[in-house]
Amino acid sequence: MLEDKDRGVRGRAAVALAQLSESHPARLLRVSPRLREMLGDDAAYVRWHLLYALGRLMARYPRTAATLLADIVARLEDENRVCRVMALRAVVPVAAQETRRIEEVYRELRKSIPPEVSRVLRKS
Repeated sequence: MLEDKDRGVRGRAAVALAQLSESHPARLLRVSPRLREMLGDDAAYVRWHLLYALGRLMARYPRTAATLLADIVARLEDENRVCRVMALRAVVPVAAQETRRIEEVYRELRKSIPPEVSRVLRKS
């Protein structure tokens, strides 16, 4: 459904995945690589629901963060404000647990660490 040509269908699928991430996040573990790929969808509505779902997944299963983090960090520069906020909300909890990994990702991407993430890194 995330690959459907109809933006509305993709949006409803993304909403369902976001809801599933709240109640049964483990069910999304094996499809997380596919969800990561869909972060490039042209519909911001789809992207921000996927960012929410992936953020919940990373917070609940920190080992998953290693494979998703670079893609989430890249969305901090999304053209859509809600997507940027959702990406930041996904990164901040991981920063508290995976300080070195966050720093590595930002270094690899040659990006500066946002102030919100820096505050969390300093506290850790």
